[in-house]
Order: sequence, then structure tokens, then C-alpha cells
Amino acid sequence: MVRPKKLKSEANTIKEDLISNLPDPVLCHILSFLPTRSAVATGILSRRWRHVWKDLQVLDIYGRSFMAPAQEAKFIAYVDAILAQRNPLPIKSFRLCCGLTDDESLEMWVDACVGPHLRTLYLDVTLSCLELFLPSDVFTCKSLVSLVLKCECILDNLPYKVCLPSLKNMELDLTDVDCDHILSGCPVLRTLNVRLSNPFQKKWVELHRIRMPRTLRRLIFQESRPSHNDIGHLEINTPYLEYLHLKIQTPCLRFVVGKFPKIMEAHLDIFQCVEFEHDVDWVAKLLKALCKTKFLALKYCTTQCLFQAAALELPKFHSLLHLELDVLSFNLNFVMNMLHNCQMLQVFALHNRKRYYSHPLEYAGPAPPTGVPNCVTSHLKTFKFRGYEDSADERALTACLLERGLVLETAAIQPTSDFELLTKYWILKGLSALPRGSNICQIKFDSLD
Repeated sequence: MVRPKKLKSEANTIKEDLISNLPDPVLCHILSFLPTRSAVATGILSRRWRHVWKDLQVLDIYGRSFMAPAQEAKFIAYVDAILAQRNPLPIKSFRLCCGLTDDESLEMWVDACVGPHLRTLYLDVTLSCLELFLPSDVFTCKSLVSLVLKCECILDNLPYKVCLPSLKNMELDLTDVDCDHILSGCPVLRTLNVRLSNPFQKKWVELHRIRMPRTLRRLIFQESRPSHNDIGHLEINTPYLEYLHLKIQTPCLRFVVGKFPKIMEAHLDIFQCVEFEHDVDWVAKLLKALCKTKFLALKYCTTQCLFQAAALELPKFHSLLHLELDVLSFNLNFVMNMLHNCQMLQVFALHNRKRYYSHPLEYAGPAPPTGVPNCVTSHLKTFKFRGYEDSADERALTACLLERGLVLETAAIQPTSDFELLTKYWILKGLSALPRGSNICQIKFDSLD
């Protein structure tokens, strides 16, 4: 059989390097998605690629969190070489993750990157010193859009006036910082994530006042500082806020809150001195301001504050679809009051932490209305109970939700781990015998996702 001859033009076809034929700006854009070390390594591919990386305007440099002195010296020399050999084009994004004992090198690198075109600055560094020093130009950079500072240090060398007119995203994960001073210079900030953790150091920043920018859409504020260092004034007047996560352990002397008409999700983990009613009343006011949220999670410290709030009147949550409650002591009145005020509720997750604490507080609020909550008969689809102890009140709540839950699909019960297997079996058998209002309802044990 005679095979057909290949065409001469096909046999002489030469494969072309299409990527190398692209113009330098396109190649630099491709390299900008790689770590800088990988981008620099392309210089050994061919003569065409030797100097392409030098036009990079996006730097992503990664080093180890803890390095030996020789390794650190090599890493510092490597970063110095990158900044020295690159072409004098403005840097648009600088990302650095490493551990250093030489904080002067960090300050020099940041100073080399700050300019009128810098849009993103991301620093995740581990320093041996207690304070983080950055060039003052960082806090007056008019082009900066995103600022992320992660360091177990105090940021204490802020300029007299902060001016970040373009900043939309900021994340501060530090031991301490004067938040109000920085936020005062962020007129268009949309996303704010602050985490202050200073449990052991003797030095801290006095937080006389913290005012959140009105333009915020997303706010995460987590604070665990010395208990004797009060927050003098906390103001959250953010009418465009959609997501809120508060974790506060320091006493808040004065709290001002506005309305949140656009709120979608809220997480509250607030520890206050429950021995004095005036210290916890502001937590109840905050809860009322969140009445339009669709997702609400209250940690046990928050529910303790609500237990002790004077003349607590729970708000009506007309849009709430998902509710998570952590309690130190199960109280049927409190739970039923919450359910009566959540007419559209679809998911209810309850966590009883009583076994972890010896002296939980009792609920001081009013008795709930008579009758079955509207959400139980019309909307509730999922019920989760973690830390179930099979007390009379707990069984009464479970029986009510199973029998009156006409659209209930899943009831996931997780008994306390103190129970033996045989005890869990009899609890399951008892709950399984309860009448159910929904034909598709399933009871699950130890299967809480």
C-alpha cells in the first residue's frame, strides 16, 4: 500500500513561539500574576526574556516567617537587588510576606514603592521589635486603594494628618493602633477589617474614640486588648453597611449607633461587664439597629449581655432567615421570645454551652407570648441543637418545633459529650417518638455541619 506523501509546506512547518512574540507590556501583564521570584526566573528562558521582568509594576515577594541570620541576609540582598535592577517605572502593587529582624530594610523597601501610582500595599511581616515604623508617605498616598498591614506590633508613628482619599479596602491586624486617627483620613472606605490583639504587652494605644466611616459596606472589628484600657467612644453610624462582625472584649464606655437599612449579615461577640446594667444596655440598642438583617449570629457573651440588659425589648426581625444563638444556660423564655420576633426564619441553630461554665446568668427579660411562633408553622426548615441535655425545657422546645413545624425538613440534635452511648440512644428513641407536623422531617444525631 502506497502511503500519501506529506505536503512539502507541511513538512517544513516551523513551530513558532507565539508568547515570546507578544509585546513587552503584554508579557509584563502576564508575569504580574506570578510571584516575583517566578517572574524573575523567566529571565533565563532566552535572550528575549532576559530583561522583561524589569518592567514589572506588580511585586509579590514571599519569604519565610522565621529565618536564620544567614538566610535573612540573603533574602534582604535578594529584595534589594530586585528593587535596584528593575527599570524606573512606578510600582502599582507591592505585596511582601516575610519575617525580619531588620526593620530598617522594611521601611526602606516600602519607601521605594510608595508613589503617585501605588494602588495596593500588602505587608504581612513578623518583626522582632514591638513597634512597626512605616514611611509617613504611606498614609498620605492619594492613589492607594487597598492597604493591608499584618504584624504583631504597635503602629505608632502615624503622621499628624492622614490623607487617603482613594482608599476603599483596609485591613489592620496589629497589636494596637489609633484607629480613629487613620479612619479620619479615609473618606471613601468601603471594607474595613481591624483586629487588635495586645494581651501581654505593657504598652498600648489609648483608644479614646473610634468613629467608623459612613461609607462602609463591610465592617469587621475584633478587639482583645487589656481589660483596664477602655474604649471611650465607639461610633458606628454606617447607613450603607451590609456585613458586620464585632468582637469586643474591652469595656465600651459610650456607644453610638445609627440605622442599618441595608444590613444583610451580622455577627456579635461582645463581652462586657454584666455586673452593671448600664455597661450592657448598648448591646441591646445595637441589636435593635440590626432588625433588618437576614443572618444573625449571637455568641454566648452577647446573649449574656442581653440577659442582663435593663427592660430588654427584643426587636422584630421581619427579614431574618438564619439565626444562630449561643447561650451559657438554656432559657426557654429567651429562645421563644426570639422565635416570636422572627416571622420569616428558615434556619435556627442553638448551642447550649452550660457544661463549660459553672455560674451562668439567668434571663431577666419578659415572658414570651402565648401560642406557637409564626415562623415555626410557615417557614422554619432547619433546626440544629448542639449541647442538648434533654432537660424539660429543652425537650419542650424540641417537641414544639417538631410537632408544629409544618415545613420542617431537618432537626439535627447533638447531645452533650458527657452522655454515654446508651444515654444518647434513649434520648434519640424518645425524640424519634415525638409527633411531627411535617412528613419529610428527619431527625439526625451528631451530624451538625
